[in-house]
Amino acid sequence: MDNQKINLITDNKKIIAIAAAAIALGLGAYWLLSRAPEAPPAEEGATQPAGEQPSAGEPSEAPSAASEAPTGTPAAPQASPISEEGKVVTPAGEPVKLNVEPGSPEAPQQSAPLEKKDIPATAVKITMSPSGISPDVFTAKPGQAITLSVTADESQTHVFKFDDPSLSAVAVGVGPGETRAISFNAPKAGEYVFYCDVPGHRGRGESGKMIVK
Repeated sequence: MDNQKINLITDNKKIIAIAAAAIALGLGAYWLLSRAPEAPPAEEGATQPAGEQPSAGEPSEAPSAASEAPTGTPAAPQASPISEEGKVVTPAGEPVKLNVEPGSPEAPQQSAPLEKKDIPATAVKITMSPSGISPDVFTAKPGQAITLSVTADESQTHVFKFDDPSLSAVAVGVGPGETRAISFNAPKAGEYVFYCDVPGHRGRGESGKMIVK
């Protein structure tokens, strides 16, 4: 056998050996990867933490409702708030005045239109209609914080007012089917007539009284 044939056989053997080694290496790598443990599935709803965010499963600290609460709590949306001491106050925290013009900065402010769910549970709920005011009598104690909700019937506009000048600031205007509320502190003991200030409504019986005792 000449040298050329010997070299060819030798080269072929080297090629076969290299190919076999490559196949063995590939099979070994596949076996190692198939044996590697799988990563545990992420918990449902968990997200990757970033920066100062809490890790998955760690409850985040909710803001304290108490620390964010204003000094007074509004009795109804946009109405004058009632302080922790039970005083109806202006947004600046000053006691409202009841003998001033309705709607003035010192007067108790009526609420925005309300839905039934927005009316405070402790409110005195008054309905005004052509047949009268219901209820037409309610009672309170001197100084008591009162939230009064006024609802108009579906057909007409009504304006709730007191007859006594000492309560001239307590006034609520409502359109047909509308409800609004106002808060104020009851005056000294006595009887205070209220009525609808729309022309002709008081004469047909839209009136009542608040008894403070």
